[in-house]
Amino acid sequence: MYIGLYGSSSVQRIMDFVRTVYNFGEATPVIIRPVGAAAQIGVPEAYKLSYKLGKPLIVLPSINDLVEIFKPSKTYYISGRGVSLDPAELSTDTAIVLPGGEMEPGKDETVNVKKASIIGVPPGLPGSVLAGIILYRRCSKA
Repeated sequence: MYIGLYGSSSVQRIMDFVRTVYNFGEATPVIIRPVGAAAQIGVPEAYKLSYKLGKPLIVLPSINDLVEIFKPSKTYYISGRGVSLDPAELSTDTAIVLPGGEMEPGKDETVNVKKASIIGVPPGLPGSVLAGIILYRRCSKA
């Protein structure tokens, strides 16, 4: 499973997101279109952490690149509206893209992406929190 953080401009959000994903060990973090300090400082810090832990980290310029390169069976952007998802029912070849800040992906980036919400989760939570909820529910599905 790939879990992406889209459009973050915060170093701390990038690091919180990557640490959260690594703590569950079941998904690969993908940083998509980081801007400002997140791109200049956050991404190198996240790579340093990934190297120390021996875990993968992917950085891409767009959601389309995620879809084109990794070819997930389904790709969702968690926007608080759209289809309702139960993380326990998602397959391992699914990609989930989470909001990383105020920047939303454009229509050209969401052509092959379904907008979605997580069942029982209020809209507007930060990406690292959403990543934790999604991965926790996947791990506790048994």
